[in-house]
Amino acid sequence: MQAIDTRGRSDDLHGRDIDPASFGAVASPVLVVDLDRALLRADPLHERLFAALKSHPFAIPKVAAAALSGRAALAAAASDVTGDFAVDACPRRPGVEALVSEARAAGRTVTWLSRAGDAFADLTASGDEIRRPEPSADAEARALQKRHPDGFAFLGHSDADLPIWRAARERFGVDLAPGLRRRAEAEGLGIAEISRPRPVAAAVLRGMRPHQWLKNLLVFVPFALSMGELHARDAGLAVVAFGLLCALTSGTYLVNDLFDIDADRRHPRKRKRPIASGDLPVATACLAAAALIGGAIACACLLRLAFAAALGSYLVITLAYSFRLKKMAMVDVLVIAMLFTLRILAGMLLVSEKPSHWLLMFSIFFFLSLAFMKREVEFGVVRQAGRTTLSGRGYDLDDRLYVLCCGLSSGIASVVIFSLFITATIERYQFNYRSPELLWGVMGLLGYWILRMWMLTTRGLMNDDPILFAARDRTSILLGAACAVLAVCAQVIRL
Repeated sequence: MQAIDTRGRSDDLHGRDIDPASFGAVASPVLVVDLDRALLRADPLHERLFAALKSHPFAIPKVAAAALSGRAALAAAASDVTGDFAVDACPRRPGVEALVSEARAAGRTVTWLSRAGDAFADLTASGDEIRRPEPSADAEARALQKRHPDGFAFLGHSDADLPIWRAARERFGVDLAPGLRRRAEAEGLGIAEISRPRPVAAAVLRGMRPHQWLKNLLVFVPFALSMGELHARDAGLAVVAFGLLCALTSGTYLVNDLFDIDADRRHPRKRKRPIASGDLPVATACLAAAALIGGAIACACLLRLAFAAALGSYLVITLAYSFRLKKMAMVDVLVIAMLFTLRILAGMLLVSEKPSHWLLMFSIFFFLSLAFMKREVEFGVVRQAGRTTLSGRGYDLDDRLYVLCCGLSSGIASVVIFSLFITATIERYQFNYRSPELLWGVMGLLGYWILRMWMLTTRGLMNDDPILFAARDRTSILLGAACAVLAVCAQVIRL
């Protein structure tokens, strides 16, 4: 952990800080700052609770019992279970750091209030005081007035800080809620805002990762392959299924980010995610995830129970992945391939009671190759960052050649399975194809695409998600369109 940079930090990712110089220097002899919630752009207590749930689930009853004694007892119990909070990677507000540095330069005393006591002492500079606040804000306000009879300045964050603001000679605030701002104005408190909060709705939407909904188009694959037997009602059913799958996957993305906060903050790219960067509060993310997941499962049960079971399986596997499986080398990529295949299976269960085993086998190997490709891209990222391991994964750089070989062989295996399917279709004259010979063209284009994607990956030209890369790659789009045309012609045209 590092002490506060007296020049202020410029790497706060999404804060909307206001230049503290516009407020003038702190005139009071003492500046009191809420370290936990004003300096840090995250709530250590909430993050510790999630860390406890992830790594020590059997300790949850003990933590829940401590909650009955108040926030301080809850924080102490969570700290006992999880250990030190990874505050060195926690995002901070540069405006607060700048205000503190200016107060020090003017000879003011800086006092930090932290419910973690001395746990965050390394954040403070020499000469600063850090202490636990009183059990209530009213008691803390009286204590500060007694300790500093000449007056003090206070920098807070929430409604709970109102009694201290009332007692302070100068008042500063960060990310004040609209209701709190109006209440302070009505009381004539005149709180100078160091930073303004970003809209929570925008942060929730970013956390839902709508750009990842492209992957949920896989639910349409069984409908496209059975188009000769389906009706208009089935098209509407597919659209509803897509919407429910998007809601479920968005909820699981939020859950995954909640359990991966520390690892994401240490990742060169993932540190910009809303929860890791502090833009999306943990409590808000929990509510959004519960609403999305609960709503998707409930609506799926009304649609069809088999489809709901597929979505439920997706949820269980995703949670297992977030808790433990993502840290297990090889298991993680198998799970990713399974989750992609479940999207296709969900569509199958809406179209027919009997899923296509050919399609499921092809899907497993095809998406296993893409999962290995994603890991290979991450190897390149961590190598450029000067590290030797993937944060939160079970791989190190020595596994890179192994991952490359497994990924290429899985892609080739998917092409082989597809060729066997074509042969069986031609010889037995079954399934929904009038001219299955046209599928050989699809196989050729597919094989070229897989080999090209791996070549781009080994050259370092792939981003961290192959599917999103393909969605923006003109060659991939043209190849996909050609495959779709050939697949449709194979179903509706007889040569």
